[in-house]
Amino acid sequence: MAYLEIGDHRLSRADVQDLLATDHPMVEQFRFDKQNESKGQRVDFGLVIVPKRGVRYLQQRNASGGRVAPSWRKLDGREGIGQGNRSVWLSGGQMEAANHTFFPNQEFNDLGIGSALYVSMERLYRHLGVQMVSLLAVDVGVYVWARQGFAFQDPTEVDSLVPKLERFLHGHQAPVTLDEARLGESWDFANYDVPDLEVEGYRAGKAFMLDCVSGWYGVKYLDDEIHSSVAEASRRETFSRLPEKIEGASRDLKVR
Repeated sequence: MAYLEIGDHRLSRADVQDLLATDHPMVEQFRFDKQNESKGQRVDFGLVIVPKRGVRYLQQRNASGGRVAPSWRKLDGREGIGQGNRSVWLSGGQMEAANHTFFPNQEFNDLGIGSALYVSMERLYRHLGVQMVSLLAVDVGVYVWARQGFAFQDPTEVDSLVPKLERFLHGHQAPVTLDEARLGESWDFANYDVPDLEVEGYRAGKAFMLDCVSGWYGVKYLDDEIHSSVAEASRRETFSRLPEKIEGASRDLKVR
């Protein structure tokens, strides 16, 4: 009997878990818990990150994201790394998805877990024929989702953020003149770099997004090459640093 039925797709619970499988060294599984379903039309589900017991990692933050003195810790398998809610539905013959709430334990930021999760989520979305994913980016998500290739749903966001970025840079004594042609999308702000400038250990764009951007509505088209290439570049950068933070991690981690 199918566990999930939507559009032309019928998936068992095992099929779903296989699509969400990951080789991230800190994750036992990304667990899919169906909450509501209108068979053939819509499914709402919870998503939970289950940690892998015994893995050693470098803790650099507390649960609210504040920096702490780095120290090595070992997962006991009971940690609450993060959980959220997602929906997939059929709309006018097109499959769409929404990333609703996500509640991360920010102690585990910068360890590549969120990037690995979204690789798995997109594998499930693509298998179901999802073409567009939408969300509201808030908190650390204003930066993270930009790096995952989500574009501003409202293109006028760019017009309001350009002068804010300029004021932010001037406030940090950065003698630069913004090249507005470089600032056309969310990821252009997130990845904005100024040589020799770091703010609280972050490059200029990341610090700006986290300090000055309260929230934005985003959309990602899964068949758009630019959206996908932005996310892939972010993941390569993130995964390249994992051996310094997770015992046994590969620098060339391939998140299955």
